[in-house]
Amino acid sequence: MTVAAQARDLDAVREGLQRWLAARHPEWEDVRVGPLGKPTSGYSSETLLVDVLRTAGGADVQELLVARLPPAGGGIFPDYDLDRQAEVQRALLASGLPAATPVAVEHDEGWVGAPFFVMERVEGDILPEGYVAAGLLHDADPDAQRTVHSGFLDALATVHSLDWDGLGLGVLTPADARGLAHDVDRAETYLAWAGDGDSPPVLVDALAWLRDHRPDPEPPLSLCWGDPRLGNVIYGPGFTPRAFLDWEMASISPAELDLAWFVGLHDVSAEAVGADLPGFLAHDDALARWADRMGRAVVDYRWFEVMSLLRADSIFLRIRRMLLAAGLDEPWLHGVTPGQTHIASIIQ
Repeated sequence: MTVAAQARDLDAVREGLQRWLAARHPEWEDVRVGPLGKPTSGYSSETLLVDVLRTAGGADVQELLVARLPPAGGGIFPDYDLDRQAEVQRALLASGLPAATPVAVEHDEGWVGAPFFVMERVEGDILPEGYVAAGLLHDADPDAQRTVHSGFLDALATVHSLDWDGLGLGVLTPADARGLAHDVDRAETYLAWAGDGDSPPVLVDALAWLRDHRPDPEPPLSLCWGDPRLGNVIYGPGFTPRAFLDWEMASISPAELDLAWFVGLHDVSAEAVGADLPGFLAHDDALARWADRMGRAVVDYRWFEVMSLLRADSIFLRIRRMLLAAGLDEPWLHGVTPGQTHIASIIQ
């Protein structure tokens, strides 16, 4: 049964974080946490901005942190692995890639009523979901848009080229759970959970198509972001990336899963708006740039596009059901989605 998201008592969370910081740092003479900020109302995790004023050695020091908690009530995942996010961010920093520095993962729910992950705050701009239609990137000149698009593809290839085993990230996906057959199994399990056993027919058909058309041989394994989107980057002046965010879906899988997620979801969004940003690379050019940076060809892009759109639409199915359970009933919460239409055009 789908459960609606619930609102947390942020004052209680603030007080719990203040007690936690004081216990963690007995050398501090005083610690005060200001009112918590909430930049988004996302469903993957609850993100809170934490302003800390501490006193040590008679001097006041301000620290800007971010806390991430599993959603209260319903969420878009059955389980939340905060350690996964922290470990990937540490590995990225060790590799010279921009990420928020982890502070701690706290599993004791006694402090704030849930486990939580604290990291240093990175200041900058985050692009909106609908960046194709409006916002900072939409209003930028085509050269800046090209820089952002090309730079993200380059960064994605850099992530995919990391020595994930040497970085200790093999635990993200155990050896006996790797490979596309396992990925399809996980997608099927998630779809059944997200849809409460009532899944759109096109997504069920997509699962069968994926099993029948699985690439052989499969592409090599890489560290996959899981949710590579421009909205998961903090940008500084001149659209310089300051941090890559949201690694809760990270895995060890073929890199094409990430590539198709980024390119495929962007293509669907541009189709829905009716136009793309003028500075963005064309579809084939985007794939070619990634392939050039990887030093190998893209393997069976269409298969991975169907897989990525299936996974994304399954998450959206969960979100729609949560919103309906919360009492919201809008036309966009019903019917066939653009992603489903795009999937159908490939598999039929």
